This record gives sequence, structure tokens and C-alpha cells, in this order.
Amino acid sequence: MTTKEKAKLIKQAGKIYTLGLTVERRREKLRRLVEKKVPYDSPQMKQALSEFETADEEWKRLEQEHLDYKRQLGIDP
Repeated sequence: MTTKEKAKLIKQAGKIYTLGLTVERRREKLRRLVEKKVPYDSPQMKQALSEFETADEEWKRLEQEHLDYKRQLGIDP
């Protein structure tokens, strides 16, 4: 594996980690809203859910991209 390939793997992993923290913060925000008994159909809850889903989908996309790249390099994911 070349230095450039290693750097790309590390960069991808860093993005996944950082985005994972964002996903967990947004999940926690949803949890707090539920605990406060905010109605599920309220604008506040809908916004929080949308933010969570957006971050979660991006995390899944980046993770798949990372796994595909590792597979391409012959690294068992």
C-alpha cells in the first residue's frame, strides 16, 4: 500500500469518526425532545429528525465508500 493510499484511508476514517460524533449528538437531541414529551409531529421534532437522518445517511455513505476502497486495496474490512 502506498503512502497516498494510507493517507486516503486515514482521511476517510477521520471523516467517518467526526461525522459519527455528529450523528450521536443529533440522536441525543432527539432523545431529549422525546424525554421532554415534545410532540412527534411538532416542527421542532421534525427538524431534529431530519437533521439526524441527514447525518446518519451521510455516515452510512462514507462508511460504504471507505469499505469499498479498502476492498479495492485488498484489505479485508
